[in-house]
Amino acid sequence: MRSFMRRAFSGMLGLVAVAAMATLVAAAPAGAATRSTTAHPTWSTALRWPVVRRGDVGERVVAIQYLLQNKGFGVRADGVYGRATTAAVRSFQRSRHLNPSGIVGASTWNRLIVTLRLGSRGSAVRAVQHNLKFAYGFRFMRVTGFYGHETWLAVMAFQRGSHLPVSGIVGHRTWKTIIVFER
Repeated sequence: MRSFMRRAFSGMLGLVAVAAMATLVAAAPAGAATRSTTAHPTWSTALRWPVVRRGDVGERVVAIQYLLQNKGFGVRADGVYGRATTAAVRSFQRSRHLNPSGIVGASTWNRLIVTLRLGSRGSAVRAVQHNLKFAYGFRFMRVTGFYGHETWLAVMAFQRGSHLPVSGIVGHRTWKTIIVFER
């Protein structure tokens, strides 16, 4: 039976399974019920970018590290906001004429994120794939750095489950929802 299941989840059937599982599992972003007064936030309730600083660990930090890589800053995506990440954030902030605090707040997030769509490549794509896989349970997601059909289906399922416009494009609202509600 396991052999059959492994084969069944490869190829196109695996992509369909990702979309089906995501639709069923992602009724709301992870943690939405505990971080918001409503189970499904609307954009009339303004979401705020989280403040991330030295000593923090987790998926948000991985996203920051991948996004820094995407902007040309050499930092390892290990999920630990340590000395190297702080230095890279400060360098990035200086390059964008921001206060070089080493703390990632709204102005830094807004300059780190990039719009992603089918065919995009790079570390920013890895950030989305990694978050979908490890923070939101899209277990079949591969972290490849290529925004292909598999990533597109998972993003659309995430958007649908998060009550966002379903476009398959990771723009400002999708990024913010991914980052704000992750565990």
